Amino acid sequence: MIDKFKRNINYVRLSVTDKCNFRCNYCMDENAEFLPNDELLNLRQLETLIKVLKEMKIKHIRITGGEPTLRPDIVEIAKMLKKYFGNFSMTTNGSLLSFLLKDLKENGLTNINISLDSLNRETFRKITKRDDLKNVLEGLEKAVSLGMNVKINTVVQKINFNEIFDLIEFASKIEVPIRFIELMPVGNSYKEENFVSEDNLKSKIKEKYTLIPITKKLGFGPSRYFLIKELNSYIGFISAMTHNFCYSCNKIRISANGLIYPCLAFDYHISLKDVIHDEEKLKERIKFAINKKPEKHYFNEIEKTIPMHKMGG
Repeated sequence: MIDKFKRNINYVRLSVTDKCNFRCNYCMDENAEFLPNDELLNLRQLETLIKVLKEMKIKHIRITGGEPTLRPDIVEIAKMLKKYFGNFSMTTNGSLLSFLLKDLKENGLTNINISLDSLNRETFRKITKRDDLKNVLEGLEKAVSLGMNVKINTVVQKINFNEIFDLIEFASKIEVPIRFIELMPVGNSYKEENFVSEDNLKSKIKEKYTLIPITKKLGFGPSRYFLIKELNSYIGFISAMTHNFCYSCNKIRISANGLIYPCLAFDYHISLKDVIHDEEKLKERIKFAINKKPEKHYFNEIEKTIPMHKMGG
């Protein structure tokens, strides 16, 4: 589907829950409130939505949360995605992955992004508020051993900036691309003093490594990739704040309770739930939302209040 700025919108990030078992300092507080289960899209509603998205020429779906592996029927959702799309992707914190990965892979999961902000147990606990690094690393190891297309996502902040080389070398050792993500002012947990720009990060990395730009795409999202010459491994940067990629944005987000968000940077959303059992009306509502997708974000001018986990990451 082509939006009014001639971008091809062919990628959907579909949240299946707003709940998470972590409380990452850039995402949510300990007292975060979550939707009642009966407000989430149920399996029947999800199947209608997935079917319609396929008919509307969406090429790829990424399952998100919150933490998607917390949804008890996640394998059933995977079966639906396999039925209509053949395969799908997932973004996860990895803590429960080792228990679910075999079933998810058998039902179409091919690409998996695992959040890993620190390899230091204490720093990991400070960021996530959970002592769960061991389980995340086990999930990551299992995903690699099963031959999944794995990428590591690291949100860079002052607290983990001194681990950049450790993270790069870890990713290289297990032969997985790592993407460094700029902190974004989404929700109430953002603190500007924690922000590290892509340019500062690259400057640090270049003290030790040579970065060679590549045109190769390692997924469906906006990351710009480089080859690290000395390690023969890939590194990516997702920098919405300092290196705007809105001109090439190809995605929309749908929340766990059926709200479609044309852009992560705006609280503006449109409900799909009231038309979800009328496929033609549902298609019209989705087209309307895509037509409302803005040309670019205004993170520095407009205050956002809806947190990331409510929007589908």
